[in-house]
Amino acid sequence: MRIILFTGKGGVGKTTIASATASLLSENNLKTLVISIDPAHSLSDVFEKELSPEPLKIKKNLYAQEIDVYYSIQKHWNALKKYLKAVFEWRGFDEIIAEEMAILPGMEEIAGFLWVDHHFKNGEYDVIIVDSAPTGETLKFLSIPEITEWWFRKIFPIQKKIVTTIRPALKKITDFPIPEEKTYDDAQRLFDSLYSLHKIMQDSSISSIRIVTNPEKVVLRETQRAFTYLHLFGYPVDAVIINRIIKDKIFEDLMKVQEEYIKKLSDFFAPIPIFYSSFYKEEITGYEKLLKFAKDLYKDKNPAEIFYKDIPIEFKKDEKGYRIILKIKEVKKEKINIVQNDEEITITIGNFRKYLYLPKNLSNYKAKGAKIEEEKLIIFLEKY
Repeated sequence: MRIILFTGKGGVGKTTIASATASLLSENNLKTLVISIDPAHSLSDVFEKELSPEPLKIKKNLYAQEIDVYYSIQKHWNALKKYLKAVFEWRGFDEIIAEEMAILPGMEEIAGFLWVDHHFKNGEYDVIIVDSAPTGETLKFLSIPEITEWWFRKIFPIQKKIVTTIRPALKKITDFPIPEEKTYDDAQRLFDSLYSLHKIMQDSSISSIRIVTNPEKVVLRETQRAFTYLHLFGYPVDAVIINRIIKDKIFEDLMKVQEEYIKKLSDFFAPIPIFYSSFYKEEITGYEKLLKFAKDLYKDKNPAEIFYKDIPIEFKKDEKGYRIILKIKEVKKEKINIVQNDEEITITIGNFRKYLYLPKNLSNYKAKGAKIEEEKLIIFLEKY
């Protein structure tokens, strides 16, 4: 099975390219699901067909799904939602408001990723195409498993055991909602799915992330940052798609500006393959137009192919200990902060943070410094 996730700044054409890719794959006799985890759903508009929170057949071998967060939580994590709702009601919120507040910010995107994990484990499809949220949101949610891993490893087991032991006594002295076993079970399943998908998305033999961009200044910078952060989190990028390239000489000045940014993008992403797509004067909606668009984009290439395999994080032994090597671009050393607490190393770049847990055989090693060398962040580990 293959998982291909399309990300990029909002408005660059992710949904069109994801849908077109899925259409071409289905035409190649691969059972394909395209799933939208972007809260601003437009998959229905692109396919010109009303979709549902469960996969819906579009054509032979082609299925589409738009996430409904209420439906997803009701189906998979209802006990957890009921507990959150009870907490908000205890705090004095109206029942309807408490119901809404129980759907925490970001749950729609999380539910989308959990559906991807669900479909992968069921093995019903040959390819899962993910139309993700805009870059910033996608990066936040791809980092959630690492953040929640810390809580579930260090706090969750202790809290669950304590609450289970003292629940009868607590109910006698407070009316605050006490989590039941099924609430903890829902939370555990949610984390297990997130962690499972995290590992799947980092496996370059299964998953690929494709960055969609436009040849514009603002989009250029966000695309470069996205590339850096995706590698920091260990997610394999196998292609970049430059969309909406103008080839009409009436707009010669704009063409020259675009050519400059296309050159910058090509230099920045080399040797990762780049696909180029022209600006279309008409809307690309409906299966036939999507299919034509995909054939123009991929030419003779198979979209299910792994276009590039990269190793974003490596551990290498040297005479003093080990080096952690992260491939990274255009990040200055003064913007990087590294803190270690036991086996946990926290790497901060700008507003993004990565939690890296050392393998057990390196738990007695300490980060002793770092440097950037040839577009690689190298962290030096020595025994203490």
